[in-house]
Amino acid sequence: MTFLSPMTGLLFAGIAIPLLLLLYFLKLRRQERRVSSTFLWKKAVQDLQVNAPFQKLRRNLLLFLQLLLLAAVLLGLAEPVANFSRTPEKRIVVMIDRSASMKTREADGRSRLEHAQDAAVDFVRDLPDHSSAMVLSFGAVPTVVCTFTDDKRRLERLIRGIEPTDEPSLIGEALPLAIAYSTNLVDIPGVGGSSGAGSSVPEAAMQGAADIEFFSDGRIADADRQYVTRGNLRFYRVGATADNVGITAFDVRRDFERPGIISVFVQVENFGAQPVKTDVGISLDGKPLPGPGSIREVQLGPAARDKGASPGGSEGEEPAGTVAEALPPAQNVIFEFAHEAGGMIQVEVHRDDAMKVDNFAQAPIDPPRQVRILGVSDRASMRVFIEKAMRAFEIQDYRLMGTEEYDNAPDGDIAQGGRSAYDLVILDGHDTDRLAPGNYLFFGGVPKVEGVSLGDLVEGEPIIFGREDHPLMRNVAYEGIFISKWRKLELPEHAVSLLEGSDSVLMAALTDPGHRYVIGSFDLLESNWPIKEAFPIFLQNAIGYLASGGLIETKRMIRPGDTISATVPAEATTATITRPDGGIDERPARPGTILSYARTKDAGVYRVAFDDPAQTSETYAANLLDANESRIAPNERFTVGSENVEAVRAETRVNEPLWPWAAGMALVLLIVEWWIYNRRVMI
Repeated sequence: MTFLSPMTGLLFAGIAIPLLLLLYFLKLRRQERRVSSTFLWKKAVQDLQVNAPFQKLRRNLLLFLQLLLLAAVLLGLAEPVANFSRTPEKRIVVMIDRSASMKTREADGRSRLEHAQDAAVDFVRDLPDHSSAMVLSFGAVPTVVCTFTDDKRRLERLIRGIEPTDEPSLIGEALPLAIAYSTNLVDIPGVGGSSGAGSSVPEAAMQGAADIEFFSDGRIADADRQYVTRGNLRFYRVGATADNVGITAFDVRRDFERPGIISVFVQVENFGAQPVKTDVGISLDGKPLPGPGSIREVQLGPAARDKGASPGGSEGEEPAGTVAEALPPAQNVIFEFAHEAGGMIQVEVHRDDAMKVDNFAQAPIDPPRQVRILGVSDRASMRVFIEKAMRAFEIQDYRLMGTEEYDNAPDGDIAQGGRSAYDLVILDGHDTDRLAPGNYLFFGGVPKVEGVSLGDLVEGEPIIFGREDHPLMRNVAYEGIFISKWRKLELPEHAVSLLEGSDSVLMAALTDPGHRYVIGSFDLLESNWPIKEAFPIFLQNAIGYLASGGLIETKRMIRPGDTISATVPAEATTATITRPDGGIDERPARPGTILSYARTKDAGVYRVAFDDPAQTSETYAANLLDANESRIAPNERFTVGSENVEAVRAETRVNEPLWPWAAGMALVLLIVEWWIYNRRVMI
């Protein structure tokens, strides 16, 4: 506690206290007494005489109370203030990370999300009166938990109710949403918020942008994007554990020449500071594969130290330069086995660490079947090229058409059951709007759908970018591809670029309800791609990604937060979705359309069953497979756009005036003194 006007208090104290004592020194004390003799008069009349200047003070409760009252008044005149931590009165946006890494168990056995909830609740409790806050949780997508309110109990209850997910941590949508709410008060029907008693937002809180209080471990995958921020962004780091081993890549394929042989690729990576030796096992439908090859031992070196991470590891780490550190932190494991039927494949890292969700990965497989492919081209050379490719991949069920034949063919030849009769349609130099729900690969043409068109001609430019992390571009060496000319692709925002020149996109993937397109804005025969090894690999990926037949099993492997898209069979009216946690959702379905289901926040198996006579069902597997989430060492700082955000404490220093309390105390003492005086106690 400090004083703003200590000299004022001392000056008045030097005047008032001596005056009060002087009055008591000189006070006449007359008392009425009945006496039986004049002998006692002398004692009775002594009090009528002039008092001695410094007579002894008698024990007096009123004097004590008056001194206390005077001390309270003088204390108020000195203007005392208390210096303590408190957030300024304004609007606050509380952002809480609920991604997969926030499920990490810390040393006390509690998850990072629970620690973040505790910190956020403490922060809300310390908010000054009349300040308002909103709560936003985020993983792959943001959720408005509570709009602006000053009801702290409601805020605490809703913060405690945030559930973890297995989604990646992305702020690409969350941060702009928080900024939008911080500058304009918006209300969402059905979201806990500012309606009701005790939730009024003061006019002063409406002024200026709100501060964003960010509770996370700092593992933000898209933090380096450019964002426009307003107000202050403060990052409150939670977590300390760094030791973790996880599966970061997983793929299941059937052999081209032997469809009954399944190959499973697994990448296991160590994110801790110590070398690790562990086992990786594979099972089919919950049972380990027979034979010793179902379990493999892997030895992993320590992970490279992350510049932004807090120090990880524990005592007993091997010093730099040891043999253990020469081991790579990641290792690939390949399982191969014969299986002609369908089922569910699962691989698992047999290790007990702080993060469980990245220790397993699953994939549904179907029995091998023939893929149906349609090629549409007017050029004999292109038709021959497509036919050779089909034979190379041993695809027996394919058909070739001219563009006019395709546009005028009977509906029964092109579509069946409300969707395309073919698993994949390859179109050469043909723009068309005859697009039954299905999968399409365009070369030198575009689908006639909203937002897609061809722009200016580009000639003689090299390809400078290929999205190697996309399933279509996996293992495709684009660096040696030369395309003499292409047209700039104009695409909607949700399209994914696959190949780019210096300032244009020449190949992209686009997903619309019921349709998946891969669009190349160039003539395939005016490039060297067909004679490169990269093209059959790309075509293999395209068949697996789009047709999803017997060659590659990829269509029903998703990431947490992705949307499940299932074709509704004929006569089906309802779809029942069973989630990994055992919960069941029902959705209305219309035959021939695509059912979309986005409640996939948890890793695991999702089963979609329809009520058609055939009781059609499909199984999907959501796997984390995210190195950024598996790298659980919390960040001390991260970059939002070009701004470095460092961890801070959840407080600011403010001065709270205490003179009102002193004045209140003086008033209470005055009342007590008056009451005692009238009762004439101890006088």
